[in-house]
Amino acid sequence: MTPTPRPADGSARTPHSWPEAWGPSPAADPATSPSTGFTREHWIAAADGLLHSAARSATASGAGIVLDGPPSWNGTDSDALEGYARTFLLFAWRLSGTGEVAPELLDQYTSGLVAGTDVAHPEAWPRVSPDCIQALVEAASVALALHQTRRWIWARLSDEHRAAVTEWLLGAFTVDVPDNNWHWFRVVVATFVATTDHQLSDVQLEVVDADLARIEDFYVGDGWYRDGAGEGDRFDHYGGWAMHFYPVLWHRMCRSLDPASHLARRSEAARAAHRSRLAEFLESYYDLVGADGAPLFLGRSLTYRWAAAAAPLAAVLDKSSQWPPGQTRHLASAMLRHFLDHGAIGEDGVPYLGWFGPYPPMIQGYSAPASPFWLSKAFVCLLVDAEDPFWTAAEEPLPAAVVSRTRTMPAPGFVVSSTVEDGIVRVANHGTDNHHPGVADDPLYSRLAYSTATAPVLGEAAPLVPDNHVGLVQEGRISRRGRIHRTTTGDGWAGSWHVPTWVDGDTVVEAAGTRIETVSVLEGPWELRVHRVEAGEGVAVVDSGWAVAGDTPPRAERVGRQLRLTGRGGLVSVLLPVLGQAGEPVAEDVAGGNALGTFARVPTVTTTRQAGAVSIHAVLIGLSRSASGLTLDRDPELVVEPGAGGACVVRVTMPSGSQRLLTFVVSP
Repeated sequence: MTPTPRPADGSARTPHSWPEAWGPSPAADPATSPSTGFTREHWIAAADGLLHSAARSATASGAGIVLDGPPSWNGTDSDALEGYARTFLLFAWRLSGTGEVAPELLDQYTSGLVAGTDVAHPEAWPRVSPDCIQALVEAASVALALHQTRRWIWARLSDEHRAAVTEWLLGAFTVDVPDNNWHWFRVVVATFVATTDHQLSDVQLEVVDADLARIEDFYVGDGWYRDGAGEGDRFDHYGGWAMHFYPVLWHRMCRSLDPASHLARRSEAARAAHRSRLAEFLESYYDLVGADGAPLFLGRSLTYRWAAAAAPLAAVLDKSSQWPPGQTRHLASAMLRHFLDHGAIGEDGVPYLGWFGPYPPMIQGYSAPASPFWLSKAFVCLLVDAEDPFWTAAEEPLPAAVVSRTRTMPAPGFVVSSTVEDGIVRVANHGTDNHHPGVADDPLYSRLAYSTATAPVLGEAAPLVPDNHVGLVQEGRISRRGRIHRTTTGDGWAGSWHVPTWVDGDTVVEAAGTRIETVSVLEGPWELRVHRVEAGEGVAVVDSGWAVAGDTPPRAERVGRQLRLTGRGGLVSVLLPVLGQAGEPVAEDVAGGNALGTFARVPTVTTTRQAGAVSIHAVLIGLSRSASGLTLDRDPELVVEPGAGGACVVRVTMPSGSQRLLTFVVSP
């Protein structure tokens, strides 16, 4: 089938609240949805808009959705399967949650299932095998969708077709699963197969047990999971849309099993812990969403967008949510509307590969043109009954709109600050780095800070103009942030150290004899960064702040020693040298802009180190939606004193007058 043409430029789009390709928007309901206007009918209409738009790119049998765009590294056959599986999941929520759907869609997905699992069919899906391990990801979506549509699809298949589907799904036991959230995919697939009265072998059940046990190894406390093993830690949206999402659906699936069966007993034994962890996670997660519904721009697979609402919605479905139902619906609807208003849906009614519009630098190699359809996960809310308070209670403001707050999240190594005046959430990062030995740092994880209003510099520009970074400068090159080693946390502050790395082509080496230790202290829109730097004489130290973007180059102005950059919507980024940075701050232009604008600029300051093995540097960075939100009554003050064993102590007085005592370590 000829792919549907899709615009590919990154130009700014006029904000709108409903894509024209989806047809008329349902009527807003200001009574129950005073903030977003969105109701259950909007979610249903959005699901229909996405499904019908995707259907126009279906293959003849319906086994694939083929969208225009660069293929993933898995190949076009896998990409077509991905288009089917991820929209099939959306179809399942829509059909199961409302009891009705367009008949042609039911025929298409049924026909596609039969063709895709028929090895003799010309549109047969890639087998779940070492040759196409990506098929396991999609098999999990197919399994969940089949469970939800059991009486409409599975119950009507012939025995021959059921056997073919089962055989395809059981390919999950022929692969070595990547050691991360993927373990859940095999658990889900195996459990669906068990619900069809197919007897899993003892060996297969042992493999599922091992998957469940390995997932337990990723739990770090306070409701947080890291996404997989490795030398570094990875805390990102997978904690919500995978580690907490799949347990809820798995337990629901296990209710279809004989209570005495092995998997049912495993579910019963784990359910209380999973529910408790989800509740703990949401205690943190609600504080990571902007007042406008924007999620953090942190981590991989961000093109899934409002799938970031999946964990709160799963808790509602599980009837374990401890949050007001109107607040949870506000979070989900605001997140949906945030992306719709910023043009995330193309003229063909299909989501772009990007954040708002298309933005290739943020896309991973595994991402295919239909990958964004994992935003389907948020439509699990359609399984919540229409009369449930989740749909009928009035929207309540999100935490970032209610109270200005600074809190430390020790498990992921975050310090979080939100401000009512602008609804922005800012995160100082001293815990997630996605580090792999011999691989350069990943700007989606390794930056010192992330927010709900900005995006990091990515692509070829990232090592040249790194935002929210501290590094060494030598021969025109800026060092990268190596593995993050945590030091300490406190009320509103956290610290870590890293060994700077140099990148030469494909070679990544640590800078011998160097180390940078950083402590971030957050207060309102401000973050004070204090660095203890070990390096040779003549090496420069560079500090940078928030990247701001726009349709035109952000405006730069000086206020004393402050450098202020103003981007789209009046968003302001400030950098003020405080200690050990004698250079003047400059505005660095980012070639190609970033995910939020064609043009982007980053405030930076660079100073050559004087003689001596250790130096202390400090900068104050600020982020607000207006210059008035970044008014300083006083500059921060720092006093450096010697500490025990050659360490140093820094006495900090913040702009508010509050004080901190920061102790820097000497050895790892």
